[in-house]
Amino acid sequence: MPLDPLRFAFYTFRPRPDQPDRDDEQTAFLHSQHPGVTFLLGGNGSGTSTVALRKVVDFLLTTPPPRRDTPFWIIAESYEQTMNVCWKEKLDQLGHLPPQEVEWERIRWYKPGNNWPFSVPLKSWPQSPGRNWQLVFKSYDQGRSRMQGESIGGFLFVEQFPWEILEEVLRGCREYSFVGNKLAEFTPVDPALSFRLQEMEEDNCLPEGWAIYRANTECAVEAGHVSQQWFDQFFGMIPDAMRGVRMRGLWGGFEGAIYPEFDPAIHCLPSGWVAEPGCHHRRMIDWGFGVDNAFCCLYACRNGVGQWFVYDEYYSNQTLFSVIDHLRAVSDRHPWPRGSSFYGATWADPSNSNCLRIASTFKSHAPGYDSFDCQQAANSVEEGIQYIKWLLKPDPALALEDGRPRPRLFILREKCPNLMRQMRTYRRLRSDKSGVNPRDAPDAVLKADDHAVDALRYGLFSEAKQSGLTPSTLRRQHTPARHGVLVQSDRLSGRR
Repeated sequence: MPLDPLRFAFYTFRPRPDQPDRDDEQTAFLHSQHPGVTFLLGGNGSGTSTVALRKVVDFLLTTPPPRRDTPFWIIAESYEQTMNVCWKEKLDQLGHLPPQEVEWERIRWYKPGNNWPFSVPLKSWPQSPGRNWQLVFKSYDQGRSRMQGESIGGFLFVEQFPWEILEEVLRGCREYSFVGNKLAEFTPVDPALSFRLQEMEEDNCLPEGWAIYRANTECAVEAGHVSQQWFDQFFGMIPDAMRGVRMRGLWGGFEGAIYPEFDPAIHCLPSGWVAEPGCHHRRMIDWGFGVDNAFCCLYACRNGVGQWFVYDEYYSNQTLFSVIDHLRAVSDRHPWPRGSSFYGATWADPSNSNCLRIASTFKSHAPGYDSFDCQQAANSVEEGIQYIKWLLKPDPALALEDGRPRPRLFILREKCPNLMRQMRTYRRLRSDKSGVNPRDAPDAVLKADDHAVDALRYGLFSEAKQSGLTPSTLRRQHTPARHGVLVQSDRLSGRR
C-alpha cells in the first residue's frame, strides 16, 4: 500500500512566517545556511525542537554523505529525552523523518520495546552506493570524554548544554565543510550554561559563521501550534522577570545575583581607554593555585572624585606556577614606580599569611624585582559587597553635560574579561528545592568562579576604609556643583 503523505509531518509541516520584531524567526532559521553553529533560542512551546529536527532532516536528505554510516549526532541531557522526544515522538511517530528513508533492519536498539534506538541508519544515496547518513543519539550525561575523537557530519543540541561539550562536538566536524549542519536549540533558563553565548551576542563578537535566531511562544499560539489554555496556565505562573526567557528565548539574569546593578552599557569604559596622569593606582590580589582556584590580580586607579577605573587583570589557572611566578607576572604587567605617591598599596586576601610574607619580601625571592607594599585586605564580605553595590549606583552629582548620572566604578571590558563575567555570575546560594522538605539556602555567596570579584572587593573596600572615602564621608565632602565641575572636566578620563 503506498504511503499517504498527509500522515507525515515531513510533507505537511510549514514554519511560521518570520516576525523578527517579535523575536520569531522559524522560517529564517530553517532556511539558513551558516558554516558555523546556528542557534535557535525560543520560549517553551515555541517550536524550537520541531523546526530544528526538520532542519536536520532537510540537511540529511539534500547533502551527499561522505562515507558509510556518516554520523549525525542528536544530543540532549539524557538518553531518554533524546530517544523518546526527538526520535520516538517527532521523527518517527509524527513523521518528520520519512519512514521510507530509514534502513529499519539495521537500527541498533537501546530498548526496542520502547522504540528507543542508539542509532538509526538511513538508506544509501542512489548516486553514492554504500554511503549513507546515520542518526546517532547522545547524552550530555556521557561527559566530555565520550564526545572526543570521532569524526561526524553534523550535530543538533536539544536544550541547554555544558559549553565544554559543544567544544568537543564541534571539533568532531573538522573533516567536512558542510553548511547548516551544526545546530543547537534551547530555552536559556539557566544563564550559567549559556553565558558564553550571551556574552558573544551582547558584545557583537560571535565567531565568524555563527548565528542566533529566536522563536516566540506567543506567535506559536496565534498560529495554532499551542493552545491558548495551556499558554494562559503556564505563563500565569511564570514570574515577570522570567517571561522574556520563557516566551521569547531572551537572556535572563542569575537567580540570587549579587550585583544586579551591573550594566555593561553603564559600567564599561570605551575600547582603548587609558588612565591619564593624576590618578592613584592600586593592585588587588586573590591568591589561587589551581584549575578551579585561579590567581587574580586587578589593576585599578581612582580619580579626584572617588571614581574607580579597573583597567587590567592578571588571571591564571596555571597549576605549576608558584606564588613567585605569579608575582613576577604581576610585576611585569605594569610598571609600579617606587616612591611615587600615585602608585600605592597592593591589597591582598588576608587568609594566606605565607603569600603575604613572600610578596612583602619579594626582592629577596626574585632578584631584580621590587618588593610589594602588600597589605592585608579587609575581609568583611557583606560590608564589602554593599560598598561595591554603592559604587555601581549612578549618582546625579557625577553627571556630565548630558545630565546622565554616572557611577563610581568602571571596568575596561577588553582587558578584564573574567571580572566582566563574574560581575554578572556572582550570586548567592540557592535553596534546596528537592525532596519532601526542601531547605532554605544559607544567606551566603556561592564560592565558585569568584576570584576576580573577590579581588575587587578586597581592594576597593580596603581602600575606602583606609582613606575614609565611604558613602557617608563622600556625601559630606563633595557637593553636587563640585562633582559636576570635576567630572565634566576630565570626561571619565581619570584626570584629577
